[in-house]
Amino acid sequence: VVSAIESKHLDKVAFYKQTSAFVNYVKTLNEGDEGYYENIIVTGHSLGGGLAMISGAQQKVPSIALSGPNAMISRRTFDPPITPIDLERYTFNIVPDRDVVPRLDDLSQNYQRINCRSGLNDPLSCHFGMRSMCEVLMTCGSRGRPIPCHCLDLEDIYSTSLVPSATNVGETLADVCVD
Repeated sequence: VVSAIESKHLDKVAFYKQTSAFVNYVKTLNEGDEGYYENIIVTGHSLGGGLAMISGAQQKVPSIALSGPNAMISRRTFDPPITPIDLERYTFNIVPDRDVVPRLDDLSQNYQRINCRSGLNDPLSCHFGMRSMCEVLMTCGSRGRPIPCHCLDLEDIYSTSLVPSATNVGETLADVCVD
């Protein structure tokens, strides 16, 4: 009896059901329909990243999370349950060092750890999406896309860093960033 009561209350906060239903709806659209997309990738940061991974695994579409809570241990609690194979096939999580949110559950197979260059006494900054985006852009390169000048504001960490995808060898972020 208690499980039935609790289950009813949990349905009210099971946001993954709405995101999974939306992804399923988009998947059912035909070419020419308004809102049709040939390729669907679900993305999110933090709780949104967790929802993206759950929905991606349930609906069998690729999903990318930034600092998302994982779902390997909790996968059986979802309706429908998620298999480890679906988590491995359809999810990817970017996990900053010292960020506690992606450690709320066990990691699936596909993840990438990135540095968090905030001060050691400031681990909460490791969860900020902009900080993580700057780390990815400065580590992996931007493939010609502009890098936000906001990255310069991060404790002067990147101001003298060489940009991996700079047009001219030796360019720093201060030379190439865009507001």
